[in-house]
Amino acid sequence: MKSSVLQTLLEPATALAVLSRKQHHRPPQQPTCINNRRNGGGGSGGGSGALLLHPVDRCGRAPVVAIGLVFCVTVYLYFTTTTWTDATQMIVTIPADDADLPGPKDQIATKCTKQNEPHASQASAADELQLTSNRIVPIVPQTNASATLITTTTASNVTVPATNGTFGCHPASAPCPTNTGNDTVPTDPYAPVPKGFIVWGPGCQIMDLNPVAKDVMRLFSKERFVPCSPKQPLTTIEQNFDNDTVLVRFHRDQMESFMPHYMRYVRCCYQSIERAGTKDKADKNFWVGECVPFNESFLLPPSVRNGVLIRCKAGVSESSKSKKAIYTNVHALIRPQPAARERIDKFQGRTEKRPLSVLMIGIDSISRLNLIRAMPHTAQHLYDTGWFELKGYNKIDDNTYPNLMAILTGYNNSLAYSICNPKKVGQLEECPFMWKYFADNGYATAYAEDEAGINTFNYHKYGFVAQPTDHYFRPVALAAEKNLSKKLKNSLTFCLGYQNYADYIYQYALDFATQYRHDPYFGLFWTNTFSHNDISDPSSMDRRMKYYLEQLDERGILNSSMVVFFSDHGLRFGPVRMLLTGWLEERLPFNFIWLPDWFREEHPEIVQALKINRNRLTNPYDLHATLKHVLELSGRIDNLPGPLSCPNCQSIFAEVPWNRSCEETAIESHWCTCANFQPIDKQSPMVQRAIAFVIDYVNRDLENHRNSTTANYACAKLSLGAITLAKMAHEPKGKLPYRDYLLIFDGKPGGGKFESTVRHYLERDAFEITGSISRLNEYASQSECMHIDYLRKYCYCQRTKFF
Repeated sequence: MKSSVLQTLLEPATALAVLSRKQHHRPPQQPTCINNRRNGGGGSGGGSGALLLHPVDRCGRAPVVAIGLVFCVTVYLYFTTTTWTDATQMIVTIPADDADLPGPKDQIATKCTKQNEPHASQASAADELQLTSNRIVPIVPQTNASATLITTTTASNVTVPATNGTFGCHPASAPCPTNTGNDTVPTDPYAPVPKGFIVWGPGCQIMDLNPVAKDVMRLFSKERFVPCSPKQPLTTIEQNFDNDTVLVRFHRDQMESFMPHYMRYVRCCYQSIERAGTKDKADKNFWVGECVPFNESFLLPPSVRNGVLIRCKAGVSESSKSKKAIYTNVHALIRPQPAARERIDKFQGRTEKRPLSVLMIGIDSISRLNLIRAMPHTAQHLYDTGWFELKGYNKIDDNTYPNLMAILTGYNNSLAYSICNPKKVGQLEECPFMWKYFADNGYATAYAEDEAGINTFNYHKYGFVAQPTDHYFRPVALAAEKNLSKKLKNSLTFCLGYQNYADYIYQYALDFATQYRHDPYFGLFWTNTFSHNDISDPSSMDRRMKYYLEQLDERGILNSSMVVFFSDHGLRFGPVRMLLTGWLEERLPFNFIWLPDWFREEHPEIVQALKINRNRLTNPYDLHATLKHVLELSGRIDNLPGPLSCPNCQSIFAEVPWNRSCEETAIESHWCTCANFQPIDKQSPMVQRAIAFVIDYVNRDLENHRNSTTANYACAKLSLGAITLAKMAHEPKGKLPYRDYLLIFDGKPGGGKFESTVRHYLERDAFEITGSISRLNEYASQSECMHIDYLRKYCYCQRTKFF
C-alpha cells in the first residue's frame, strides 16, 4: 500500500517538477531543450564533437509553476523527514524443525510422555503447538523476558513447559525421568526441539526468542527505501558475457535534467580505473587512465577490465574555458581475467566430477532474529524456496575480522594476528585464505566489500600488498568514494552517486557469477553500509535484497553454485543490547545455505545432514571445514587440513554431534549462547569481587599500553559507576569446577557500558575473563588518542599537557 501511495503522490509531483524546471528563471518564450545535434560533424563513440543545445518555443503559466513547486517541496520534505512505520509487522512462517528428519516417523511426530500419562497421540492441540516451537505465528507481542519464554524456571535448572511432559525419552525402551527439580537432560538426538529453543542437546540449549516482542519492537521502526537520486544516470553498462563486450549506454534523453539552462555544450569522457600503489599504499591508492572522449553509446576496449570513471562537463560555448561538471559516475566491470582463464583451462577434464562453485554473500551485524524482524520478505523467500538454515550458528569472537578469519583461514583472533598480522605490511599474504585454495585448484576468485574505510582487512590495517583475488572491488570503491557524491545514514555511506553502495556489491556478485557460470568459482561479497549501526536500517533494503536473491535464480546461478547467505554477528551496541534478545542476537548471526538440485540428488546424505544440523550448535570454523569439503568433493584435491583453532569442528555436510558444547568447539564462554543465565544479587560479595577484577584487568591493560596513545594524551583510569546486571550461568552438563558470571556495568569517566563474562574457579578461588570485554554503547571520539584497536573500547582520552 505504501508504494502505491508513494507512486500516486510522486507522479504528478514529478511532472510538475519537470515543468517548473523547464520554465524557472528563463525569459518568456525562450526556454531551451536538447536537440541532440552536434556542432561540427557527428562521429561515433570517442569523437570530440560536443552536444549542442538550441532554443525552441514553449509556453507555460506561472501559477501552475508556483503551485507545482510548493507541492513538490511539501512532498519532498514530508518523505525525507518522516520515518515510515508500517501499522502491521509481516509475520514470517518458518518450516517446522521436525520435517524430514531421520528415524521412525512416530518418533518424530510424537512427544515423549511419562508412563502414567496419556500417549502423545492423545495430546491436545495446545500441546502440539508447544512442539512446533520454531514456527512463528501471529501472536500478541510480548516481552522477551525469560519468565515468559520458559514457564518453569528456577535458579538451578531449566525445564520445558509442564504441558509438554518430558522430552527426549521413549517409554518403550527406557523409563522416562520424572521432574524432580533437576535438569531435564535430552537423551534422544532426533526428538523434536521443545518450544522456546532452537538447539536442545545435553551440551547446549539455545533459547528461541520472539523477534517481534514488544520490548524490542519499541526500539525498531520499519524504514522505507528512498532512491539515491531523482535523476536517472546518463550512463549505464550493458555487458555481454558470451562475447566479452561491454556497451556504455549514453542516455541523451536524460541530459536536460543535468544541464543548467544557460549552458549549450557538453563534453563527456571515460577513464579506466586500476589498482595502484606499492607496499603500505598498495591497498590505499588507485589510478585512472587518460580521459577518452565520447558523445554517444560505445563499446569499451578490451583493455578496460576493472571499472570506468565517467565525467561530463558543460559550458556556454564549445570554446568556453569555464566548464561546469554536470555528471560523474563509476561503473564496475567483471571481465575474464587471463590468469583465471589459464587456471580454469588447466584443470578442464582432469576429473569427471562436477565442481561446485561457491558464492558467499555476507551482511554485517544482522542476527537471525533481526533478519526475520527487519527483512521479512527476504527471510520468507529463503524459507519458501528451500534454503537450509543453521539456527544454532554461534559467532566465535567479537567483531567482523575474527569471525570472517575463522571462516577464511580456520584461525582464531590470536593466530590471525600472529600469522596474518594485518598491521604489518605484506603479512596478510602469508595467510592461507580460502580463495587461495580455490584458485590453486582451478577456480576463478573474487572479493568485494563496501565502505572502503572500514573494510575488514583495512580498518586500522594495511590491507593487501598483492591483489588477493582475480577480481578485486577495492580500487573501484576508492575511485567511487573519491569522485561521487555521498549520502550518509547512521555515519555510513548509504548512497554513493546514483545508487546504494550495497547495490554496487550485489551487482558485482551477480556479474561475477554470471561471467563464470560455466566455470568453477569462489567469491566473497560483503556489505556494511545498511546494517552495521542500527537495528532498523536493514528494513529499507528488504525488498531489494529479495530481488537480488531472485536474480540468482533467474540468471541460473543457483544451478551451479553453493550460496552461503550469512552474517558475522548481530548488532553489538545500542539500546537493544541492554535487552535479553540483544545479548542473544549479538551472538547468533543468520546463516542460510543453498545447494543446486543436481548436487542434492548426488548427495542425499548431505541434504539429510543439513536438515539435522539446522538445530545443532555450529560456528564459523565449521563453515571453514565445509568450504574445504566442497573442494575435496570436486576431486581436485584430498586431505585438506581442518580448522587449526578448532580441531573438533567439522564440515556441516556431515551430521554435527548432538552433544556438542561451546567448550568443545572453541567458543569462549563470553560468546556462548548455550548456557542459561539466572539473575543474582548485584550487591553480593561475589559480584563485587568479579567486577573489581574486570576493572583492575582493564586498568592494567591500559597502563601496559600507555605509550600507545597520541602524544600529550592518556587514557583515564576506569572506575565503577553502577552495576546494571548480574547473572550466573547454569551449565547444561551439570556440576563444573567453575561458575560463569555475566556482568554489565557502567564505567566512569565517559559513561561506557561494559559487558563481561567472568569465570570463577571454585577450588583455587581465582577469576578469569573469558573472550573479551564488550562495549555496549558507542565511544566515537572518546578514544581517538588510543592506537590499539581493542583498547579503544575502554579508553577515555584525557589531555596530559596544555599549552
